[in-house]
Amino acid sequence: MKIPHGDLDRWPDPAGANARRSVLAQDLVVEGDVTSSGPIDMHGKIMGSMRAPDIVIAGSGRVEGSVVANDLSVLGVVSGMISARNVQLASSAVVHADVSHERIAVEAGAELEGRLQSRA
Repeated sequence: MKIPHGDLDRWPDPAGANARRSVLAQDLVVEGDVTSSGPIDMHGKIMGSMRAPDIVIAGSGRVEGSVVANDLSVLGVVSGMISARNVQLASSAVVHADVSHERIAVEAGAELEGRLQSRA
């Protein structure tokens, strides 16, 4: 199931004070959607959508689909669509996606192909 288009226009609520960080291991492959009210560290592969307040896609991480977050850090690969208030693309990031954002930082060496849309 893909994130409904209307949900791309609003970011998740911030994580609560007691929210625990979920870690998706490097050997994990998810064919479907991942949603959390707490932060996620993504080291594996998701073929679907991700939605959480804070998402870190590690260097080994790969998402083929939609990513919606308040804060998103990409060190790995995203193919699809990104909607996040704050986007950080590390030098190792490979992003083939349209990106809707308030703030974006792209480090030298990051690969970015797609349209940028500021929502500031």
